[in-house]
Amino acid sequence: MTAGAQEPGAFAGALQDLDGDHDLSVAAVQELKAGGQPAAVAIRDVWSTLSRKAQRRALAALAALAHDHRPAVQCLFEAAYSPDEQISEGAFAALQRAGPPGWEGLVALLADPDVGDRSAVLLARTEPNAAIGPLLDALTAEGGDRRPVLRSALATAVQRADANAEPTLRAWLDTEPPASAVANASLALASIEEYAPVVAEFIEYGAPRSNDFATTWRLLRSSAAAGPSEPVDRWIESHLQTPKEWMLRQAAVDATGARGQRTVARVALEDPYPRVRAHAARVLSKEPGSMAMRAKLARKDPWPMVRAEAVMSLRSEPVATPIIIAAVDDPMSEVRVAAIEALTGATHDEGWDKIYAHLQNRNEWPTVTAAAIEYVAAHCRIEAVDALAGVALRAASPSALTDDINNAARAIVTLRVLDTPEAEAAIQQLRGPAGVSPTLKMALEDPLPRRRRCVPIAP
Repeated sequence: MTAGAQEPGAFAGALQDLDGDHDLSVAAVQELKAGGQPAAVAIRDVWSTLSRKAQRRALAALAALAHDHRPAVQCLFEAAYSPDEQISEGAFAALQRAGPPGWEGLVALLADPDVGDRSAVLLARTEPNAAIGPLLDALTAEGGDRRPVLRSALATAVQRADANAEPTLRAWLDTEPPASAVANASLALASIEEYAPVVAEFIEYGAPRSNDFATTWRLLRSSAAAGPSEPVDRWIESHLQTPKEWMLRQAAVDATGARGQRTVARVALEDPYPRVRAHAARVLSKEPGSMAMRAKLARKDPWPMVRAEAVMSLRSEPVATPIIIAAVDDPMSEVRVAAIEALTGATHDEGWDKIYAHLQNRNEWPTVTAAAIEYVAAHCRIEAVDALAGVALRAASPSALTDDINNAARAIVTLRVLDTPEAEAAIQQLRGPAGVSPTLKMALEDPLPRRRRCVPIAP
C-alpha cells in the first residue's frame, strides 16, 4: 500500500516513535514527511496528547507537509500557541516557509494579541503585498489601537510591497474605520515620505472623529509628515492652546515646526506648562519674530529646562550673545551647560573668561566641567592647560567618582589635542603614577580622534 493510500491510523507507530531514541525518531519523522495528507491528519488529531519532545520533533514533518496539506497548517496554527518557546517559534517559522497556505495561517493568528504581533512581523517581511490588508483589518479590530507592533509591521509591509499601496489604503479608508485605527495607520505611514498625501487624507478623516487623547496624540504626531493640507494645518493650530493635556499642545508645536508653520507656535512660548514652552523655544529657533520672547524666557523663566532650551535657541542670533554669556553663570547647571554648548559652536570667544572660571571650580557640576572641556578643545584655548591638568588630577583622589574619572579622561584628550609644550609636560606628569585607571590609560594612549591637532580660532 502506498503512503498516499494509508489511513491516519497507520502512523500510530511513527507517532509513538517520536518519543524514542535518536534513530527511531529520525525514522519516524521521515515516515511522516512521506505520508502526505493522512500523516498530516494523524499528527493534527493527536497533537495535544503528544509530549513536548514529540511535538518538537514532529515540527520537521509538519513543515514539510504544510505546503500541500491543510491539516498540517491547522496543526502548526495550534502549535503557535504552545507555551514551549521552541515549539512556538518552530511553528511560526514553518508557517512562514509554507507559502500561501502558511501565510493564511499567519493571517488567522493576527487577531490574537498573544501571538498576533509575531505573526504581523513575519507577514510584513515574507509577503508584504498580501499583508497590508490583513494588517489594516487587525488595526481596526477591537484592541488593535493598543498594539504598536501592528503599526511597525504595516510600515514594513508598505515599504517592501512591490506595488504602490495607495489604492489599498484608500479603499480601507472608504470603509469608514474608527478614528483610532486611522490614527495608528497614519503614524505608521508617517515614516514613508512618498505616502505624505495619504497621511494627510487619513488625518483629514480622523481629526474630526477623534475624541480621546491617544487618537489625537497619534494624529498630531503623524501630521508632522503629512502632505500639504489646509484642514490639517487649521486642526493643528487649534491644538496649540485648547487641549488640557500638555502633551497634545507640545505635539502641536512640533507639528507646526515640521510643516513650516512656525510662526503660529509663538503662542506656545507663553504656555502654562514648562515642557511646552521649552519645545516652543526649540521649534522657534532662528525665527526672528519670536527672538525677544525667547530671550525673555532665557533670562526669566522659572524653570531651568525652559531657560536652557531658550538659550540654545538663541545660539545662531548674534544680537543675543550677551544673554547666552550671562547664562553661563545661571544658578542651575542645566542652563550653564546649555550656554557653554551654545558658545562652543560660536566663531567668537566672548564669554571665555566665565567658562574658564567654571573649568577651574572644583565644586562645579561634572556636566558643566565636561561642557567647558569641550569648549577648550573646540576653541583651542591653550591657556587652559593648568586647569585641564587640575581636572585630570581629580581622578587620583581615593574619593573620585565616575564623573571625575570621565572628565579627567576628557581633559587628557584635550591636552593632547592642544599639542603645546606645556600640554605635553602635563601629560608626562600624568603618566607617572602607577595604577592609572583603564579609562585614563585609554585617554593617554589611544589614537586621537580624526579631528586633528588644534588650530586656534583667529582673533
